[in-house]
Amino acid sequence: MLGLSFIFVCLSKTYNSNQKQPIVIFSQAGEWLEVNEVQQVEWRMTNKSRVSNFLLFIHLISPLNPSHSKWRLVYVDQVTKRDFRRLCRAVIHQQQSNVAS
Repeated sequence: MLGLSFIFVCLSKTYNSNQKQPIVIFSQAGEWLEVNEVQQVEWRMTNKSRVSNFLLFIHLISPLNPSHSKWRLVYVDQVTKRDFRRLCRAVIHQQQSNVAS
């Protein structure tokens, strides 16, 4: 993966505490790999992703099938401050990269 990579647990605000969330390996270039006990799934961040002070709206598409997409919400208190800032920079980078191309 290109750029600085880091690992964090992507938690979602769900009522089911038994549901395990995947570990996410993410690069600043927008590559997003979800890993759990059974499988790993690759995604790519798009320029539809958005940043706010307390929440990131991350839009992901499948590199194998671009019509397959999903949204991930990352709240500021779900990851470390450092990782939240890294994700913010990656979203902004992705938006600027797509505008330039």
